[in-house]
Amino acid sequence: MIYPANILFNVEDYPLDQPASDGYQEIIEHAKAGLNSISCAQLPDFIRPKIVAEMQTEAKHLASNAIFHKADLNPYFSNPPEGTSLDHPLNRFSQRKHGMVPGNKVSRDGVIWAIFQNENLRRFVAQALGYEELYRYRDPYGCVNVNVQPVGCEFAWHFDNNDFTVSFGLKQPYVGGEFEYVPNLRSQDDQNYGEVIKVLDGDRTNIETLKLNPGDLQLFRVGYTLHRVTAPFSGERQTLLLIYVTD
Repeated sequence: MIYPANILFNVEDYPLDQPASDGYQEIIEHAKAGLNSISCAQLPDFIRPKIVAEMQTEAKHLASNAIFHKADLNPYFSNPPEGTSLDHPLNRFSQRKHGMVPGNKVSRDGVIWAIFQNENLRRFVAQALGYEELYRYRDPYGCVNVNVQPVGCEFAWHFDNNDFTVSFGLKQPYVGGEFEYVPNLRSQDDQNYGEVIKVLDGDRTNIETLKLNPGDLQLFRVGYTLHRVTAPFSGERQTLLLIYVTD
């Protein structure tokens, strides 16, 4: 089903349907400012409340289809080379456990799919992230995912291998389930292992914290930023991930 932008999105604050307007340029610049400074832009109340409620209902029914994965991983999702010292970040393994609903389970007639298909959103995401063009990922399983994080399930500290993520808040636990990150901790030329180990050992000096409330949009540059999601202690965390690609 096709929904116009003004039905899905809070176009009064985020005029996605008016790309030539001053208001549209202001939100592009706002998003870029966050991405360029702390690798993250949070746009609160991006989705209309009625649509958020429909998304939550869809996600509630989809949650039983979540495929749970549990593994002990280092921050790089790799195996350390032989001879790596035990105190090196490559040898620091932590448990990661969460559930993911694959895209083929998402109804093509629901609002979650309609949001992913929306051209106004796709254009906005591309421009905010600084791409001339982005395309919706065509993989039937990975295109759209609902992430399900019950009590005790945690994303340990890690770097992603992709360049960015696009996510919407669906459900936030009462306690825990916070997104924490250290912007630009490494670079293409420097893995900065010394600072990584400080964070793994509990140094919170440069940690940013974000709660992704239902209906909030988060744009995040992931490749050089160490990040995690803490375990919920009361209630479940659910997020919607939309996957866009450059070709």
